[in-house]
Amino acid sequence: MNMKFYLYTKLLVISLFLLAMSFFSVAQSNGFRISDTGEGPHIQVALMSEQNALVPGRPQLIGVYLQPDPQWHTYWRNPGDSGEAPSIELSSTAKISFGDIQWPIPKAIPVAHLVNYGYEADNLLMIEVFVPQDIVPDGTLTESAEDNLVTINGDLSWLVCKEDCIPGDAQLSITLPIASESRPSAYAALFEDTKSLLPDSYTNPEPADVNAKFEINDTHIVLEVEKSQSLGELNLSKLTLFPFRSDVIKHAAEQRLIESDDAWQFIIPKSPYFNGEAENLAWLLSDGQKGIYFDASINSTLVSNDMSAAYSADRNLDKPSIDAPSLLIYALMAFAGGLILNLMPCVLPVLSIKAISLTRTAPSFFHKSAYFFGVLACFNAFALIIIILQSTGEQIGWGFHMQSPLVVTLLAFLFTFIGLVLLDVIQVGNRMSNIGNSLVSGERASAHFATGVLAVIVASPCTAPFMAAALGIALISEPYVTFILFNALAIGFALPITLLFISSRMSALLPKPGAWMTTFKHVLAFPMFASVAWLAWVYVGQKGAPAQFLLLISLLIFSLFIWLSGHAKGQGARFTFNILALLSIILPISASSLMVNTNEYASTSDSQSVAKNHVDYSEEKLNALKASQQVVFVNMTADWCITCKVNEQVALSSEQVQSLLKEEDVHYVIGDWTNKNQEILRYLKQYKRAGVPLYVVYSGTQNVNVLPQILTPDLVSKAIINAKEELKND
Repeated sequence: MNMKFYLYTKLLVISLFLLAMSFFSVAQSNGFRISDTGEGPHIQVALMSEQNALVPGRPQLIGVYLQPDPQWHTYWRNPGDSGEAPSIELSSTAKISFGDIQWPIPKAIPVAHLVNYGYEADNLLMIEVFVPQDIVPDGTLTESAEDNLVTINGDLSWLVCKEDCIPGDAQLSITLPIASESRPSAYAALFEDTKSLLPDSYTNPEPADVNAKFEINDTHIVLEVEKSQSLGELNLSKLTLFPFRSDVIKHAAEQRLIESDDAWQFIIPKSPYFNGEAENLAWLLSDGQKGIYFDASINSTLVSNDMSAAYSADRNLDKPSIDAPSLLIYALMAFAGGLILNLMPCVLPVLSIKAISLTRTAPSFFHKSAYFFGVLACFNAFALIIIILQSTGEQIGWGFHMQSPLVVTLLAFLFTFIGLVLLDVIQVGNRMSNIGNSLVSGERASAHFATGVLAVIVASPCTAPFMAAALGIALISEPYVTFILFNALAIGFALPITLLFISSRMSALLPKPGAWMTTFKHVLAFPMFASVAWLAWVYVGQKGAPAQFLLLISLLIFSLFIWLSGHAKGQGARFTFNILALLSIILPISASSLMVNTNEYASTSDSQSVAKNHVDYSEEKLNALKASQQVVFVNMTADWCITCKVNEQVALSSEQVQSLLKEEDVHYVIGDWTNKNQEILRYLKQYKRAGVPLYVVYSGTQNVNVLPQILTPDLVSKAIINAKEELKND
């Protein structure tokens, strides 16, 4: 029944539209045109007039009619978490002026974990036209449609979105006569309907008697609105605040409402992009049917003790809620990312080491599943640490521990020790040898468990495809979501090696044990030493060249004492050399803290050497380049991110990409996240990423293109060229 009603209604609307077009084709033959239409992907647009003529001294309305396809939407003046408001630039052949866009009341549109403000159906954006009394020089008006014609040109641009967003633009024009009287056009009813959807400020000649003040604290904005007659008709249970500025609140967060005898207080999580600079903030308060515009002024004494207590109890309101279907999708993405993570270059050395253990059959299911539980335990430990640190106010992302020089130092010694064990530098029976074998090639369940933990630690600097979006959600959501997504990632990461353990068919594909294993074990030492070289390279970007030299000397001394321990005859001598080896680890940790890091080598990374015209990232610089309508390629990288380095060598350093980055109208912006940087972390979270790499191409303020995490020269070149074409066509 509903479907039939919908079809009949659609046919009626089309018939009326065709009838109106046939009427106005006659009008156009007389020299004037009351409407003009255009279209783009998934949307129809039109410029139209409420009246059939312009009357001097009488304000009247024209409008831009946007008709998106079902399930697509356009945006309000503040688009919310993403998107862009329609732009309308009007000009005319006569000296008439135009008012601001009269925005109908929007609705909050959830898109995954985001919230946009806009319109999911047809909407008319009305604009007032002011015609001066003296527009006709001699003051003589005629009723002839062919006299005193005025053309109004509209340069329109919009963004229409479903899950993806498609920008569009059109140049439309209407031609109206100037006359002493006018009649309603065929679109007058549409204008009347739209007026009923406007906030009270447009329709009521008396200004709204709204007195409002706000306070800003560390994490929330508290807004107090005094009750008044103009607000009395709003439905209290459905109230929503829409800020004019997009950087004020977290749009997807709950707006907590507290009612007192004479006022309403709203407690809303503050946007991380809000700089706190605001003396006044403009708002729309709406219940979905009616709305009122008002301004709120800042007041540092606004919050009472009761409100402060409510705010303190509400600190977790800024965590976005995720429904079950969305959570399932993100869990599957995390699982797929974990599978792909096995192929990342930072993980291969440890997986190669594990291959030795797979040639031996574990006697029980517990032995076979120990590696799986090691991976699971380490990922859950990561999740727990992240949740604890975030609860204390820390802003962290995936791979955050690699930003600590202490962690990099300890991993360098660990990998050196494992390499020495694989080379049989330490004799069997030595206590240090037993520790090393338990990490890499032992047959006991504890050895498999330790290898699982080690694999996760080494994998943590990397981000695989599908994994980025899931981790971005995990790091901004409730703790239970974080644990679910981290466990999905762990299962995907552990599954391939675990299947080799528990599946007799898969394990049968491995070579049988033999003398080749000793040679293979020695060969595997060198990938570990290569990992040590990489860690030393990361370390120079964190602490500088003198500290790196001290680290390398300490690693050499450590290796010497481990070798001496392996060849010592007595227990006392072995114990002494083992203690000296452990003390050599303390040397670079303690000494580097006393050194001043000039960071002179930090700017010589691959990401910065691939283009001479690069700019170090800052939010201010990026916004300035976008505002000047330039092509901007942003590369968020880190020295400890091997995926980043592979992309920089394979794609960004290619001649094809280099030639584009060197052009004057292309700007290369690099954000180096090797060390902690809150500004870069805010940028990553803007795109719901938990770590690097992140690659974004901007065509001024028109379009944003987020690239995949695995780059090719053609992919980067095409993105930059497309951005340049978009600016040329503007």
